[in-house]
Amino acid sequence: MVYSAGPRPLIEHIVREFETRQGVEIELFAATTGQVMAKLEAERYRNRADVVVFASELAAEALKRDGRLRPYRPAEIARTPDDWHDPDGYFHATAAALVGIAVRADRAVAEAAEIDWSDLMHPPYAERAVMLSPSRSGATGDFLVNFAQVRGEALWPEFIEARSHGLDFAAANSQAIGGLATGAYDAILGVVDYLVLRQQERNADLEMRYPASGAAMVRRPIVILEETRAPDRAEAFVDFYFSEPAQQAVAEHHLIPARDGVDVNPTRQAAYTGVPPVLELNRSKALAAQNRLLRQFQLEVERARIPRSPRNRQP
Repeated sequence: MVYSAGPRPLIEHIVREFETRQGVEIELFAATTGQVMAKLEAERYRNRADVVVFASELAAEALKRDGRLRPYRPAEIARTPDDWHDPDGYFHATAAALVGIAVRADRAVAEAAEIDWSDLMHPPYAERAVMLSPSRSGATGDFLVNFAQVRGEALWPEFIEARSHGLDFAAANSQAIGGLATGAYDAILGVVDYLVLRQQERNADLEMRYPASGAAMVRRPIVILEETRAPDRAEAFVDFYFSEPAQQAVAEHHLIPARDGVDVNPTRQAAYTGVPPVLELNRSKALAAQNRLLRQFQLEVERARIPRSPRNRQP
């Protein structure tokens, strides 16, 4: 039984390939990180999953701290970056993506040579910008926790000011990216890039930008649950995820593969030269602050009745 956060086409491809090669039947549950975590919590005392793929390191770290993971060192893990993995071997990143800013190429915001996070928090861009809800999007939630480690308490007046200038919030990636594609918004703040790069192949008006001050990297860890009923098959599935064919599929779905020697796809390569500066993240501090931070952000920024600045008030 495999649970996985999106992209769904990627995990469906990897599951099919593993079943064909190993002769093993897999039952798949594919959803968002939040939905996967909710299902795991509901099944805490009656475990069903054997392997879980997350879109958030903090989700894997939380399960490790709860003693719910089985340590395992995948066969070809030496061909991946050391710092992508839990040092105790409880989870290993299969892929990564970057969280940055998406813009429409035909709008004024795209004319700037460089766009930084703070640019979208002030006029004239804030009133035409949207952000994914950090409490609903795992990648945006990780970005916010990461951003808070860099900005500290300055984060709160920045976002409150952005909200007063018209920064909007979307409940789902599809809502935000669809709004950008149709022109309802000019920019998305804190969006995971593989979703935008995928849409860019169908809509040339969309561009991905990585702030000069640093983009957040979100890694996609794979774990084996402590109570797995099929440990040998679970380990074989984890091994397969780091094989060259599976990592090629990772690259084809616009993610950054973990395995060395597997190149990113041409769309991603065209979006940047090399990896942009990455915001540093302390996992243990981030996990300790995550619940409080997301709740505070939801109450004080997303749902707060913040007076709009005069230029954004409707007559």
